[in-house]
Amino acid sequence: MTGISLTAKECNNSTNFLKPFIISVSFALKEEIVMAQLLTQDYEQVLIFLQRLYAPSCLRDWSNYLPSAISKLIPADMPGICEVDFTQAQFVDGTSLPHMSDEYVQEVSNQYLPEHPFMAHYLRTRDCRAYKLSDFVNEQQLHLMEGLYQKFLRPIGIEEQLTLSLPHENPNTIDAIVLFRSERSFTERDRTILNLLLPHLMQARQTAHIFSQMEQHTQQLQNSLNVAGAVAISREGRIQLMTPKAEHWLQQYFPFKNLSQSLPEHLQRWVNYQKTLLAREEFLSKPRLPLKMEQDGKYLTARFVTDPNQDQYLLLLEEQRKQKLSREDFELLGLSKREAEVLYWVAKGKENSEIAEVLYVGVATIRKHLEHIYQKLEVKNRASAVVEALKRLGMLHCE
Repeated sequence: MTGISLTAKECNNSTNFLKPFIISVSFALKEEIVMAQLLTQDYEQVLIFLQRLYAPSCLRDWSNYLPSAISKLIPADMPGICEVDFTQAQFVDGTSLPHMSDEYVQEVSNQYLPEHPFMAHYLRTRDCRAYKLSDFVNEQQLHLMEGLYQKFLRPIGIEEQLTLSLPHENPNTIDAIVLFRSERSFTERDRTILNLLLPHLMQARQTAHIFSQMEQHTQQLQNSLNVAGAVAISREGRIQLMTPKAEHWLQQYFPFKNLSQSLPEHLQRWVNYQKTLLAREEFLSKPRLPLKMEQDGKYLTARFVTDPNQDQYLLLLEEQRKQKLSREDFELLGLSKREAEVLYWVAKGKENSEIAEVLYVGVATIRKHLEHIYQKLEVKNRASAVVEALKRLGMLHCE
């Protein structure tokens, strides 16, 4: 079956907003790296981190992995990541903190977010590089902040934090990576490493976002197929994919031993016939009647579908309770409304005179309709007409 994928154009469009940030950060980092010479060991740890960072994962897994992974590069008493919405001045989502309920953290953070000096700096400059709390306020000034310090940082024993911003496409939303320490001990080495990671973190987050979309689309497709049941078949007739519900129905309606590679014989003959009809069509495909198999007051409907490239075929299966034969069913065979009515009453066992009486027409008219029916169904008598009609409608089980 054709997989779900994002085109190169879509991927490029989804990452265009990152380019200005990556360019500006790369220039700013040149000076920082000179000021804070990194050891060979630091570079080795960064490379190991990046190798794991780009492993395929969805956004949920990425957010769970990131704080603890970064704290191995830059030790922190509490690492975290949170989404901040500046338009509403609130944390949208964040990492749980010890000794505090998530509700309390959310309430206090949202109430005193505008007091945070980093937030004001980012809104003014859009500078997403790493900053320490001590870059903006000294220890005395920090302790005078009743909300940020007294009600948030002090209860969990925090005196310093190092924050890196990952901007979203929405300019008023960021993901903030926050490292907390009980003392003011972050170094320029720590800041430089975090800044070195910034372009990679932004790209990896976008990759995780795309991966999450693909995962969601795949799950939606799987759920849709499971509702009806589906079997994907190669051009050579091998089963390529089968949903659990489809397998259950096929085992129920077509008992046979090996369902791993090929279809049941009766179903395979019907598929081959559909492929033959498809090969005869030169231009537009004509609607094809489904196959219906009866069992215990229910019937299984199989519909044959092909993709435009004809690289594979798809059987869509659906089980329903048995419905009574109707006049409209016979119209699906190309019969006129009156011809369908005549054949319906023939299937009910009525003679020509009885049908003529029901339809308020003469017996000769009934005979004329039957001639047209025989011609369209390519049969010679009443019984054959009924049998052939039921076969084409998939309502007659043939061993």
